[in-house]
Amino acid sequence: MTAKATTTHRKVVRPKSLTDLAVDMIRAEIVEGRLQLGEQLSESQLANDLGISKTPVREALFQLKLQGLVEVHPQRGTFVFQLSEGDVHEICGFREVIECAALAKAMEDAREALADTLQGILDETAAVEKRGDFAQLPRLDAQFHEAFIAHAGSTYLNVSYNLISYKIQALRARLPEHDPDVDECGHNHALIVAEIKAGNTGAAQEILRLHIRDTERSYISASKKRNVLAA
Repeated sequence: MTAKATTTHRKVVRPKSLTDLAVDMIRAEIVEGRLQLGEQLSESQLANDLGISKTPVREALFQLKLQGLVEVHPQRGTFVFQLSEGDVHEICGFREVIECAALAKAMEDAREALADTLQGILDETAAVEKRGDFAQLPRLDAQFHEAFIAHAGSTYLNVSYNLISYKIQALRARLPEHDPDVDECGHNHALIVAEIKAGNTGAAQEILRLHIRDTERSYISASKKRNVLAA
């Protein structure tokens, strides 16, 4: 009897298009603060910087517009998004609702996994602070808060959070490294994790809520110092 040949099924990973790569690269420039809030964007300059034609750049800017990171003003041009103080307040209020709801659901469905993930982030945060690698802190802060969404396992919470996540990252990247409120961030994170481990949903939500309000004040203060808030 002839043995049947076995076939290993592997999914083909499609390489990213130039447009997708341009989206990733321009978004990183905005979120990480190398492009300033309110800064005018030139398709030609971006294409030259990225080493590609203007067509994928134009398509990338359209996608970034849909994500709220780019604003197009007829007869004026294309600009990095800009926020007023009221916008920051509204974004943080929305964030408070989504993150607290996600925290409660994650504690109900996956409390131990959530606690383990958050503790790992706390440990890594302590390590980078010890070696003075403060540039890593915005990434770790984002991972901490996004863990609530990931462990909640809700498509709707995830989609809702994505409406503001990149803007939150952009605001976070513009905070000074040694602001007193920033230094307090790690302490607040540790308090939240302690309440999660103890199974105290309401207490964890309250600390998270107050923590987000603290960061809102920090975002506004830092933005005013940089003079990047819209009127």
